[in-house]
Amino acid sequence: MAVYDSRAQRALETLGLTLTDESGRYGRYMGLIDELLTRRQPSEDEWTARDVDIALFWIGGA
Repeated sequence: MAVYDSRAQRALETLGLTLTDESGRYGRYMGLIDELLTRRQPSEDEWTARDVDIALFWIGGA
């Protein structure tokens, strides 16, 4: 899991979230995904961390 490439990086920045290149990047990325999951509006659809990971990849563009 965890794409966290330049596309996901751009998506996070668009959302006002920062993911630095320092050691422990994967753990911080997963923490940001958890934060996004807790911020979401209640809905019938249950998003997983993987769903958020993929969404960030697509939001970040090419």
